[in-house]
Amino acid sequence: MSDEITLLPTQSRAARGLLDWSRGELAKRSGVSIAALADFEAGKRQPYDRTLVDIRRSLEAAGVEFIAENGGGPGVRLKKTAKGIEEITLEIDALEDKISSMPAPTKPSPEAGMNIMRKAVAKNDLAKLKTRRKRINNVRSK
Repeated sequence: MSDEITLLPTQSRAARGLLDWSRGELAKRSGVSIAALADFEAGKRQPYDRTLVDIRRSLEAAGVEFIAENGGGPGVRLKKTAKGIEEITLEIDALEDKISSMPAPTKPSPEAGMNIMRKAVAKNDLAKLKTRRKRINNVRSK
């Protein structure tokens, strides 16, 4: 088995704990039976390499990062994300408030042109944040 698909029972249990997943949730997302997961995590049997790949890929898709043996022992952690859904949602709300409070131009002027540009930039930023939040939700729901 290559290092890429190495997965220890302790890493599987720890990764589920970080994600707050039950064995049933991991089984559903990975296509591996609950019994096979239970036996693997208890150290009762070593599954096929393909099974380990399925488990690991499911955990990685949900945001788990596996840490190789590098003197401190193998482990797991959540991938660092730039922003979480809650923070993105707060930014979306703030941008929506900002956009709605921007005055509509009354007559052509340099200031009116700048306000139009500011509003366009804010709408673009809003669209990017909504797309990022949607991607994060899609990864979590898989």
